[in-house]
Amino acid sequence: MAVSLCSGIDIASALTVILGMKLANKSLDLEHPYGHGKVEFIVVSGLSLLLIISAIVLFVNSVQSIYLQEKGPDQWLTLVAGLVLAGMNWIKYKYVKCVGFHFNSPAIKTLADHSKVDAISSAAVVIGVIFAKLGWHFVDPLIAIFEIGHIVLVSSQMLSGSINSLMDVSIPQADIRSLRKIVHEVNGVMDIGYLHARQIGRDLWVELSIIVDPDISVFNGKEIAGKVQESLSLKKEHIGNVQVQFLSKIKDSVATT
Repeated sequence: MAVSLCSGIDIASALTVILGMKLANKSLDLEHPYGHGKVEFIVVSGLSLLLIISAIVLFVNSVQSIYLQEKGPDQWLTLVAGLVLAGMNWIKYKYVKCVGFHFNSPAIKTLADHSKVDAISSAAVVIGVIFAKLGWHFVDPLIAIFEIGHIVLVSSQMLSGSINSLMDVSIPQADIRSLRKIVHEVNGVMDIGYLHARQIGRDLWVELSIIVDPDISVFNGKEIAGKVQESLSLKKEHIGNVQVQFLSKIKDSVATT
């Protein structure tokens, strides 16, 4: 039952992801100057909640099976089907994961995680059938409960990540340091005042201030800021927007580009 439930959820997840990506791909407009990328985080949150609710239903069913001492499946056909599904879902997980990282899509990465859950669930079915063949029918619902814990853990992690992204939490400090290093390498940048970056769907939006020589003109300051924008866009993948503020060492001139 665990694998059947996960497979049904996987189909619904795929359709939801397709719809979410279609909305996320919409262009910027006056009402959405930052784009529609956060739709992907809403999709991830919805799918995570759906998985958690389904896990609760499955838990109740598994406890009932243990109480009623219901026999688990012991057919060889079920074992073979479980092995085939485990292999296919694992291959799908690897492929979708690569696609998700290539496009930096939270929704596609979530879909990959669902495929991984399906693969583990299918493998669990195989184990359940083997034990049922040995006469240990009570193992099947116990495996289902184990899988429930796995589903809840994965779903909770996805839900937490999507909520943080919706609340514009900063990207990891390792990535911030990488961005700062790129900015410091630009000729004319004396220092960095601040640098903030957040994930909006698939794209990274960066806001920063740079310190420049107080003796240069505003035009030259804008040129340096433009070079910072260009350097970040070329050296860092999935940059959606870069807003640079430049000011002199003695902070007597401020401009934004």
